Amino acid sequence: MYKFISNISKQDFQLLYSRGFISEKRNILAKLGSLELVFEKFIESESKTEAIKNAELIELFDSCSDKNKNIEELTETLKKIAPGNGRIGFHQVNFLIDYLRKKVWKYLQDKEYSLDLISHDHAFGSGGDFIKTMHATTSASIIVTPLVTICKTGTTNVTSQHGSSQAITELGYNHIQVNPFYLKELLVRYNFAFVSLADLGFPYSDKLIEARKQLWYQNLIEINRKYKPTKENWQEILKRTDISLDIDIFKIVAPNAQVLNPVHHSTGVCHLGMIPYVLGIYLHLGSKGIIYHCYDGIDEISNASVNQEKDIPNNLIIKIDSKSITIAEFSPEDIGLERVNIEEIKAEQEIKEEMNIFWEILSGDKQYFKSKRDFLVANAGLLLVAGEKVPNLHEDIVSQLKTGVKIAEYLIDSGKSYENFHQILLALHNNLDWSLSK
Repeated sequence: MYKFISNISKQDFQLLYSRGFISEKRNILAKLGSLELVFEKFIESESKTEAIKNAELIELFDSCSDKNKNIEELTETLKKIAPGNGRIGFHQVNFLIDYLRKKVWKYLQDKEYSLDLISHDHAFGSGGDFIKTMHATTSASIIVTPLVTICKTGTTNVTSQHGSSQAITELGYNHIQVNPFYLKELLVRYNFAFVSLADLGFPYSDKLIEARKQLWYQNLIEINRKYKPTKENWQEILKRTDISLDIDIFKIVAPNAQVLNPVHHSTGVCHLGMIPYVLGIYLHLGSKGIIYHCYDGIDEISNASVNQEKDIPNNLIIKIDSKSITIAEFSPEDIGLERVNIEEIKAEQEIKEEMNIFWEILSGDKQYFKSKRDFLVANAGLLLVAGEKVPNLHEDIVSQLKTGVKIAEYLIDSGKSYENFHQILLALHNNLDWSLSK
């Protein structure tokens, strides 16, 4: 077996974020598997960081919402507040998390919104990936809602083919604005609601979106120029810790601010270098949930891989509990899925076609879209594990995930996922004409 599993107490893991020499952290680093080199680079970067002052950081962050700035100016601002750039460390990232949470809550209060939601989970990809795969996080959230209560948030596309807000609207979910009553009712009745981050007061201007796209493509150009990647060495290039990428701060803080205070929060990252900052946010907020990544540069776990050799691990998950952190590396075969070529899970150019495929999968089709169905059930299984809805919590996390995949398949095959989401759309189509709203 190639899978790697390690369990570390939160108290011990916090040592990696403390001041001190790297030699003092060797015992913990040795337990990290593929993340050892990632955290070594992170620790080295933190030791050299000359932190920007909070007032300047706020000014730069707020200026990202300045409508008078052009795209080039905004791109340069994003570089100035990119984590790991010598001035922005994990402390500054956590400071921005607190600042953004306060800013959003003030926005909601000014709107007289009281989002006192029932207990729920939350899932979010970091937004786009290097492979441009089909929508998995939103689709997986819909699949598991017979068992897991999820208030999903999302955005329009920045670096992905199309964003979750566009996907959910195409599916017929015509109520992505904030309405506290309806959000709560949807969660109570159907275990699912969706809200746009832009409607929560997050900065998502058209110019900022274009600047973020520009930053992303500049990173791609740098990777291609420096490493000239091919299919044979793609994973290893992305896993190298000497790749200097300007990390988009909004891929870090926006998905992980967790302003609706979920019980479990699960987030995907498209590059390993993002993980120390995202995990630092979990520790800062005391969050529980899962961080996940596919080594092909996908912000979900995947049954598909550029590397077609069986049993070679292509997925990494980090489960954060109240007292411990579990790290697991595994292959599609470890969770009972067939490994397929990466091309088989790519997004469709048109959002309508993409969502038609999802409807076919949700309706139980196994014949024509097996690879994409497996991609979705893998990520649905992940949400079931994050929400502790699998019966074998006493077993190792990869075994739990394998069980979660089987449960996700049952939810589709039994029609439970389809029927639940159909009822949501029916209620929305009828303008949520419920007696409790009167």
